[in-house]
Amino acid sequence: MWIFKILAALGAISLPAAVVAEAITTETADGVTLYGETYFADLPDSAPLILLFHQGGSNGRGEYGDAIVPWLNENGFRAIAWDQRAGGETYGSHNRTAEGIAEGTPDGYCHAYPDLEAALSYARSHDGERKVIVWGSSYSAALVFQLAAKNPDMISGVIGFSPASGGPLAECRARNYLKDVKASAFILRPASEMTRDSSQEQMAVFKDFGAETAVIEHGVHGSSMLVDSRTGHDMADARKPVLDWLKAAQR
Repeated sequence: MWIFKILAALGAISLPAAVVAEAITTETADGVTLYGETYFADLPDSAPLILLFHQGGSNGRGEYGDAIVPWLNENGFRAIAWDQRAGGETYGSHNRTAEGIAEGTPDGYCHAYPDLEAALSYARSHDGERKVIVWGSSYSAALVFQLAAKNPDMISGVIGFSPASGGPLAECRARNYLKDVKASAFILRPASEMTRDSSQEQMAVFKDFGAETAVIEHGVHGSSMLVDSRTGHDMADARKPVLDWLKAAQR
């Protein structure tokens, strides 16, 4: 390890910065305690903020904490990753919101929408009046469009990775809200999912709406399509357009 420290001091390499996380909670409109982490690194309060929402069976720390957050921080973005009520232990860690939910509380994919509203309210109350970017994965990639449609003055950009649209999402799928979305939008799917007629039809709907779209070679489902270790490939070519879009969407 000492040789790497010497090389870093000489400017030959850079050592990865440790991920700095602070646990937070807030409460949803239907009384659920929502758990999350802030990942602000040493960035100033003026740095743009992204709200990260995970896929089904997952949680904020597992899906984003060590895999995507460092890349966002290094590129000047603060982030808050949340545990929605529809989640679990995929990608490690555990979903504290789902574990603590009261018996009988609705916890389906569409029922998780109040979690996103609470996350947005938390950002507004702690970060002022500036707009944020909302980022969704699978089922939450559908819910972020509802959030953007209902809060046009609070959201500058909405990005969705593999937006779900099947039966459990029928009442809350993204297309139900597109006409009211004013924010910049970007939709990404792995090439493996584009063999389905439903995915092709959905992408056509997003293109007609005016969203930027991308099909990612070697990608996997959800936000993990950006992560080398989860795809088994170098995903730099996938991350670049995402970063370009994020920088444009913050304005």
